[in-house]
Amino acid sequence: MKTRFIIITMVALLSPAFMWALGEPSWVKHLPKPNNDTYYYRVTKAEGKTYEEAYTKAFSMAILESQWKIGVKVNKSDNLQTIEETITSDLNLRGSNMNLPLNKVCEYEKASPNISNGVVLYILWQVARYGNVKVEFEEYLNCE
Repeated sequence: MKTRFIIITMVALLSPAFMWALGEPSWVKHLPKPNNDTYYYRVTKAEGKTYEEAYTKAFSMAILESQWKIGVKVNKSDNLQTIEETITSDLNLRGSNMNLPLNKVCEYEKASPNISNGVVLYILWQVARYGNVKVEFEEYLNCE
């Protein structure tokens, strides 16, 4: 009887965690391997009251993380101004005169567990390994 209670309690406690993770595409946890060495994959996760807010945050994180990875130092106000002016697949960093291509490949949206009617957005990006280089992005078809 005691064992049965423990099993039922464990299932009740762990079910929300498993249910929350169901349906996530594999690229959320395991990055795909690039087909050439001109780019790498990155996933950004953001939460917002709306899709647009979450997308802007995810895009901003992709830019900031990519800048840090290649050693570009751009102040926050320059970065925010760039994001406000353009949310495109090719970003020209103002403070560095460096072209750092980003390619949005896939996205996955789910309801936020923390914000009422909010969303959690995961975006898979292809990012140039270096600035000012010709990048050979390749088509990625497995967004599920």
